[in-house]
Amino acid sequence: MTERFTTPVPVRWSDIDMYQHVNHGTMVTILEEARVPFLTEPFANDFDTIGLLIAEVRVIYKGQLRLADSPLQVTIWVNRLRAVDFTLGYEVRSALADPDSKPAVIGESQLAAFHIADQRLVRLAPHHREYLQRYQR
Repeated sequence: MTERFTTPVPVRWSDIDMYQHVNHGTMVTILEEARVPFLTEPFANDFDTIGLLIAEVRVIYKGQLRLADSPLQVTIWVNRLRAVDFTLGYEVRSALADPDSKPAVIGESQLAAFHIADQRLVRLAPHHREYLQRYQR
């Protein structure tokens, strides 16, 4: 069984729409706020040279999330790992939800490794791959 990475992401008042739901446009930011701590460990020593570009983002809404559900539980795993890119999967739940319950939001994002100075895609380093493989489903 692979490791499970779950992190809390607080909902801000500005994240709420007029119907008191987490705004659909905010969900991409919530996924980003969860992704940053997930990727800090493997990429912390490479911030000056290697960046990650978002190639694709997909978000599917299965239920409602409100301010009272804060902080949201965001679970992340690796769906696909290739030479220069990888795809992360996400599940978003209320703070009070069981970690194995049906998520309110599911998502996916494809990220590609990018050499900042050379302005080109690069292969993931062995330590990047090793970390990401721990969370591969």
